[in-house]
Amino acid sequence: MHQEILDLDFGAFQVPVTTVRNASGPLALVVPAMGIPANRYRRLLEELQQLGYSTAITELPGTGESLPRPSRNADYGYNDLVFSFFPQLLALLEKPFPGGPALILGHSIGGQASTLAARAGLTGNAKVVTIAAGHVDYRSWQGRQRYALLALAAVASVTSSLLGYFPGARVGFGWREARRLMKDWSSAIFNGRFAPEKTFGERQPTKQPSLHIALTGDPFAPVQATRKLASIVGGETRELTTGHLKGNPHLSWIKNPRPIIATVDSWMNQPPVASP
Repeated sequence: MHQEILDLDFGAFQVPVTTVRNASGPLALVVPAMGIPANRYRRLLEELQQLGYSTAITELPGTGESLPRPSRNADYGYNDLVFSFFPQLLALLEKPFPGGPALILGHSIGGQASTLAARAGLTGNAKVVTIAAGHVDYRSWQGRQRYALLALAAVASVTSSLLGYFPGARVGFGWREARRLMKDWSSAIFNGRFAPEKTFGERQPTKQPSLHIALTGDPFAPVQATRKLASIVGGETRELTTGHLKGNPHLSWIKNPRPIIATVDSWMNQPPVASP
């Protein structure tokens, strides 16, 4: 298998995209979660390669090996991620992999962005799978978790405005994140719509197959939130367990992704079922 690192210029950011060609296998593109560097997905990429896929993984702008770090002069929001970053990323991959990805697999915010890009018709012929990704509308949470989410949204919005970035590492959510991204995220929690959704109007979603996997016990993306995200593209929702892995399933699943990736591969090879 041959590895190559491609360079993507996105606004102020230089974003490395690591590809591995696995003979003539179809391409699986992985889009990470907020604050999680690409190197944390090594086992996931290995599982995909063992199933015969070529792989590509991007850093999110300003995360991991992507520089500079977010600031007032290096900023982006959800609209930029969906309507600019995704088309640039797929155009970059089109050169070494004509036809682009067969699978786009997004984790958390990577799944949100992938779903919104699919709704906008920007993901080519790829099937879209999200893992531990949900809509952030506060009504998908209950009790104390709902109030904690609303409080975090308020803190994220205020601190991002004051500092020009969100110091996620200090509060235990994300890492150093872009100001507009976090203000968009906070706004979506309160008003129930991601910024890109405001551009869709009454247009019907594309009929692009998608699978949206919720993880039992995930406090950041409960199954109700995953169902709402899936509804943006009329996709299928499944709830799976991570077994006996310790820690928050929102992140711990990447330590042993084999059971989840087996489900993904099975779904890729059968006709998708639309959510009711």
